[in-house]
Amino acid sequence: MGAPRPGAGTMSSRPLYLKPRGASQLVPWEEIAVDAPEVGRETLLQDAQFVALDVETTGNAPFLVLEIGAERFRLDGTLSFFDTLVDCRAPINPYARKRHHIDRSMLIGAPEFKDARRGFLRFAQGAVLVEHSHDAFDTWLVGRGLESPLEHPIIDTTALARLVLDLPKGQTPGLARLVEELHLDVMPAHAALDDARATAMVFRALIALARESLGWNTVGDVLAALPRPLVDRTAPSRRASAGGRAQGARGPTAPPRSAAPAATPRATSRAPSGRRGRSSRRRRSGSSGSPGGSPA
Repeated sequence: MGAPRPGAGTMSSRPLYLKPRGASQLVPWEEIAVDAPEVGRETLLQDAQFVALDVETTGNAPFLVLEIGAERFRLDGTLSFFDTLVDCRAPINPYARKRHHIDRSMLIGAPEFKDARRGFLRFAQGAVLVEHSHDAFDTWLVGRGLESPLEHPIIDTTALARLVLDLPKGQTPGLARLVEELHLDVMPAHAALDDARATAMVFRALIALARESLGWNTVGDVLAALPRPLVDRTAPSRRASAGGRAQGARGPTAPPRSAAPAATPRATSRAPSGRRGRSSRRRRSGSSGSPGGSPA
């Protein structure tokens, strides 16, 4: 799969347990080997692997992560999923809770952010990151506090949609709108994995149109046509504190929680054939470049 990207680190020998939404017990995470070279600009689109990412947050600055969902895929289908809630003791904004339906009880026993991120970075190794956000907000949240910013190629489906669908300049189309315009068989849901799966479907549909109308053949063709989202937006003087907030979702004085017993199913699994997705997405307008920016 190639060497880990800067900031990704290596997996610890200790086991990692995830807690997918709806699970009553922790699920052992097992890395699935993917026989593919690291994606580069010259990689043909049909040979490339992508990871669609979505996160749900507390809705309050500094926007601590409550859930990470991702789909690893190729243009011809899904490879695997990553899905976990994240243990967070920070207050959850009532409006955010109403939208993503994550309450405090659901987080009991879930992995801490640093452990959930450790698994995700291995899951996404060597792939192009795909996100439906004009400012790569989710990618920034996942990478916040790392010694080096994430160096994965990043494709923003809002910018991709503006170009491929010839939308007005400056317009940021929502995920639900693109699902409707592209006639995709998905339903709205504010959950990280559902939104990541819908983002992957939107991306595939847009790339299919772009290959036909714009003649794109390689990953580099896509990257050259789109601006790279600015991920490392934290000022150097604030990186340490930002990283502490990102990794310190559990307050230093909070009492320890007992871990739930492990179950046999896997939280990271190969995609079943004939899956169905459901999705929509929260709007994120005017997010700040710092962890304490205005909530969307």
